[in-house]
Amino acid sequence: MKVTLTIGGSDPTSGAGIQMDLKVFQALGVYGVSVITALTSQNTTEIENIYPLPYDLIDIQFKTLLKDIKPYGAKTGMIYTQDAVECIYENILKFKITNLIIDPVIISTTGTKLIEDSAFLKLKDKLIPLSKAITANILEAETLSEIKINSIDEVIEASKIIHKMGTEIVIIKGGHFNHKVPDFLYDGRDFLMIEGEKIKGQFHGTGCAFSSAFLSFICNGYNPKEALKASKNFVKNAIRNALKLGQGMNLLKT
Repeated sequence: MKVTLTIGGSDPTSGAGIQMDLKVFQALGVYGVSVITALTSQNTTEIENIYPLPYDLIDIQFKTLLKDIKPYGAKTGMIYTQDAVECIYENILKFKITNLIIDPVIISTTGTKLIEDSAFLKLKDKLIPLSKAITANILEAETLSEIKINSIDEVIEASKIIHKMGTEIVIIKGGHFNHKVPDFLYDGRDFLMIEGEKIKGQFHGTGCAFSSAFLSFICNGYNPKEALKASKNFVKNAIRNALKLGQGMNLLKT
């Protein structure tokens, strides 16, 4: 069984963050391990508090875990601080971690900022060049590329800009064009668009579920285009089976 590593924040609702990633890993037949970058106090309506872990506590998690268990691939989610990005960068290099998927988390569905500006700049400069893929929603793609996306032509332009940052594959999710919800993949040569349906409601953790599913499929031998299609379908089914457990957003059932 392939081992997959999630690096991100803890979400006590289990609707996003490392808890969601681990659930997806288990559902898709890989063994998940984790390194926590931040603790959050949140529910389905709000994030009350974020406590970023210091460099030393993130670093010792990497060192203790990875000297014993070597992951076949990894993904990042909420990173939050510049120190956290630096620590992740150094350990990715030290332990020669491959198949790195970056979910460039910027803001929560409830509107809370989840990364400091200095950390986002360092993520662009240091982590993206090490990655196999970026899985960005439209807002994240706009922030990375520094262009406004209102059309498929602008998705293509943003994809090319992000690809030049050093990643192998750019995935942009959740655009609303022609009453469809297409996802896009650009590998530096070909551009693939897969249309999907929009399901009404507010759902927590779709980005986490998609990126961890994509990593799982890659580690299980899918090529990137196959992994995109399979991940999109996995998240669609998780949304359809979502649970209304709190007063706010629906929680995906993987």
